[in-house]
Amino acid sequence: MVVARIAPDYDGGGDDDVQVKAFVKPNFEHAKWAQSAHLPSFEEYMEVAEVKITPYVVLAGCFMCLGKMATKEAYEWLKSRPRLIKSVCVRGRLMNDITGLKKYRVTKQDALRELHQMVTDTDNIINEELLMTNGVSRLVLKTIMGLAQSISVFYNGYEGFTFPKGKIKEYMNSMFVDQISL
Repeated sequence: MVVARIAPDYDGGGDDDVQVKAFVKPNFEHAKWAQSAHLPSFEEYMEVAEVKITPYVVLAGCFMCLGKMATKEAYEWLKSRPRLIKSVCVRGRLMNDITGLKKYRVTKQDALRELHQMVTDTDNIINEELLMTNGVSRLVLKTIMGLAQSISVFYNGYEGFTFPKGKIKEYMNSMFVDQISL
């Protein structure tokens, strides 16, 4: 099992394979659509977007880096697929995919305007959930907030996640390679 190799001290209750399968299924659906050139309805598409695996995997990895500060309850909370994490997934998906909408038979400019409004609505949900979530530490919530904020950096007018050679490469170089010495 991958989790056992990455975090040998983590005991997530033994159902990690079930969790992985729950995330793989929607991603497999997305791949089938691409293979068959199927353009899903916007509702179908967003249903799959809510379960994208990447934010969950990134957050689980971040939790592992937090060590004992991320409790077993934090992992259980993450595995429960809370509204906060679903909203982070949707935000990333919306910012990544701004074209090809079947629902809106309008101009690209109108579709972009609608998507940006949806991102704003999702941001409001994220903010509300960050304020209202109980049972996990503030450090865990701060980690989630950092992931949500990084989405803005990756998708700020360009596709920096899939094609990081442009601005993202510049950002990484400025932070880690060409640091300003004080």
